[in-house]
Amino acid sequence: MPDDLRSLALDVPLLTDRVLLELANSLVVAEDLTTYRREQSFSATLLARIVGRERQRELLTTRALVDGQRSLVDWATELSGQARISDLALARVAACLGETRRRVEEVGGQSAARLSELADVVARIAEACETRFTEAESRLAALEEQQAATELGLQAEDALAISVGRWTAGQSYSGLPWPVQVVMLSAEIAAGPAGAHSFRSGRDAYVERLIHAVMNVVRPGTPQGRFILVDLLDEGCSTTAPDRLRLAAEILGSGLAPSLVAPAGPLSAVAATAVELWTLPGTARPPRPTETAAALVRRRHGWWTPRTGTAGHFVERVVKEQAAAARTLRQRAARAATEPVPAAYAPGAGTSHGPATTPQARA
Repeated sequence: MPDDLRSLALDVPLLTDRVLLELANSLVVAEDLTTYRREQSFSATLLARIVGRERQRELLTTRALVDGQRSLVDWATELSGQARISDLALARVAACLGETRRRVEEVGGQSAARLSELADVVARIAEACETRFTEAESRLAALEEQQAATELGLQAEDALAISVGRWTAGQSYSGLPWPVQVVMLSAEIAAGPAGAHSFRSGRDAYVERLIHAVMNVVRPGTPQGRFILVDLLDEGCSTTAPDRLRLAAEILGSGLAPSLVAPAGPLSAVAATAVELWTLPGTARPPRPTETAAALVRRRHGWWTPRTGTAGHFVERVVKEQAAAARTLRQRAARAATEPVPAAYAPGAGTSHGPATTPQARA
């Protein structure tokens, strides 16, 4: 303690009591500042931070606590061996500090309760927000799905109109036998947006439209009345350029491993196999390629193909066969997308070039 303060304390004995009370008061001031800051609303706290009042109160609180603690230590050290503080002053300080402690504990308990209540409110708000967010995500996903389906439907309409229009104008599959043209046109549309939209919607809406569109077009080689399929195919293939037949056979799956060939119904399989047999050299080609193709399909799959029929019946069956084949391929692709990819793939011996790709194996 400085000498002038020591002499003043000797001259005025009650000064020591006042100093002790002042130190206790500094703790009360610090507690009041802390309480005020704690009880401020969020907006008031934000405003106080903006204008700097929060920082001033923080400095005042820290200054009061530090000064009070330092002074108490110095005061206790100075007066540890003296008896210059009266019992009344000590009692008043003890009562004040006890009351301050009680208030701090009470405010602390209230703050803990408020924090617990606030945590419950925040948890409920978070749960409600999560529910709303999940609902919004579901609605958005449904809207995106609907929009994608609508766009795919429009693409399907355009693709169907373009494919049928080009075939009607003789700009696609020209020069091929009429049954082969029907098979390839049906496969083209089933593999495109029309087939994709049909698979996505679960409705083969384009099938009937395609059947009617094909039946309304009379192309060279279109049969009138009832006809014999094997005779019509053999007659058409015999007058078709070999390169054109070879191209059609490859498009229909010639030379591919069985696992790569698209599934086909009876009439489509007979047409594809017949075209492939017609591409064989003269010495290797059977005398009646289409008859042989029908026999191979019958022996391989047990499918019975009618010997005679009408153009409408043939078109209807072929279009539906190609629609079913495309649907099967898309189902396989969807299943494969969800299956785990194997860690390693080791093909068996003798499979580097794939299995046999002869017409007999394809059929």
